[in-house]
Amino acid sequence: MTKKRYLGHLLVANPNNPRDELAKSVLLLVTHTPQNAIALQVNNAVDQLNLRTIAERINLQYLADDPLYYGGNVSQNKIHVVHSSDWKGLSTVSLTDEISVTNDIGVIAALVQGEGPKYFRACAGFCAWSDGKLDQQLDPKYQEDSYKWEIVPATLENVFGSDGTDQWRGAIDEAAQFRVENWF
Repeated sequence: MTKKRYLGHLLVANPNNPRDELAKSVLLLVTHTPQNAIALQVNNAVDQLNLRTIAERINLQYLADDPLYYGGNVSQNKIHVVHSSDWKGLSTVSLTDEISVTNDIGVIAALVQGEGPKYFRACAGFCAWSDGKLDQQLDPKYQEDSYKWEIVPATLENVFGSDGTDQWRGAIDEAAQFRVENWF
């Protein structure tokens, strides 16, 4: 079982994973303890919904058509904003030197005013694991689960540089290189 904590890393869906909402996904780990893990999917936009719609629901006027990303199947009415660390609010948590996450209205208000972070992705919902389940899925020797994840450190480029299947393919390539580098 893995003992390393991967806070601020990307979980990249293994190509052999089941074909469901996590297929070809890229998730940013925002919590990772021996028992629990929480991640935000950052590569798949929600159809028919964008950040403007969310801002309007909280009485803010946001003019851009930035997508809203499917963060995961837990608490889909909760918005988390993954963003560059050039902005900080009351609930901001730094994941790396470059990447933070905020889950309060302050970041959306800052974006509306043009004072928010340079790079961002708003995510609806999150993914969660308990009882060490993610560590089992990260262990290449563990065969009882059909989900497997590849790991790569999160950077501005691999979190914000592309999205969709292109982001997943790039992250798979980086994860393979990261694994090989850690062999030596």
